[in-house]
Amino acid sequence: MKKELLLATALASTLGAAGIAEAATGSFSGHTRVGVTADNPDSSNTDSYAGDQKSNFAVSISETTDAGVKIATGFTLADEGTAEVDSSGLTLTFTDGSSLQLIEAGSAAAAHAVSVPGGGGELGIDNTSSNNAAGGLTTGMGSDAVGFDFATAADAFGVEGLSANVSASFNSDVAATSGAAGTVTLENSYAVGVTYKTTAGDSTVTIGAGYDQGDVNSDTATKDNQTFQLGGTVVTGDLTVGAGYMDGDWLADNEQMSGSFVSAGAKYVSGDITFNIGMSSGDASDESIGTSGTSVEDSVDKVGASVDYVIASGVTGTVGYRSEDVKDEGADAQTFSGSSWYVGATVSF
Repeated sequence: MKKELLLATALASTLGAAGIAEAATGSFSGHTRVGVTADNPDSSNTDSYAGDQKSNFAVSISETTDAGVKIATGFTLADEGTAEVDSSGLTLTFTDGSSLQLIEAGSAAAAHAVSVPGGGGELGIDNTSSNNAAGGLTTGMGSDAVGFDFATAADAFGVEGLSANVSASFNSDVAATSGAAGTVTLENSYAVGVTYKTTAGDSTVTIGAGYDQGDVNSDTATKDNQTFQLGGTVVTGDLTVGAGYMDGDWLADNEQMSGSFVSAGAKYVSGDITFNIGMSSGDASDESIGTSGTSVEDSVDKVGASVDYVIASGVTGTVGYRSEDVKDEGADAQTFSGSSWYVGATVSF
């Protein structure tokens, strides 16, 4: 067996010397999140308990050419409890700091959405599928896998603290659909995004904004995806406060929506303890494809808080609580409204 190993080593070395490509540099990271959740819908007088286990394992691969261009890609083997393999496309980072992402590049507008503080933990009561209220700052911002996203280097256009992205994707060969029951598919999309970061006294201020436009394949739809988002955060010492706003039109399945989303929150770090609090409110007027927007709005309002405690290196415990109010077509949805709490830990590597 020892001779076989020596022979294999010698063969690999010979092939490498002959110009066969060597392996790129790889690294991996991930976490497992385990805990207990409890939901108490307004339609019930008792809590519903459940175990919650979610894992994430990500692999990053990169190498730098002789000309100094970094080529990077990667994939996720397990994504928050699903069995999917999610590849991250291909990113070229140039010597001036700019980058070009190819294949599944995403939306430039979504890339510049600020991270607004909010309560953590695996919280929330499952919503009804008929409720189409906007659920985040990046609602309606999508792209096809065939496309690109170009990101400028730092201090873009000679402005200190400014960065910008522009993206586009192309899928114009999708067969057109028609009728109110036709399921739409995103075709071409175009987006821009900017972030400006500066200091004001003892505070660091970050402002992000983006606009996304997407064409769909429906002959019946009376609108396409057109959304924008704007947000900002202020960090002063251990305190972070932030807020964001999104508005526009978007399409999904066989429906077209017009709505908005707003969120605000704060985070305070004291040693190994982090306190989080946040609220969000999303709404949408949803109609079948091609129908004028006359319906009463769907809405989802949430208020939540959590405390994180670093138990050991790579191990963080979380206790969280959330209250939410859901309306479907303007009517209270008690089965999907109520409160929930979470106790658990995240182990990262």
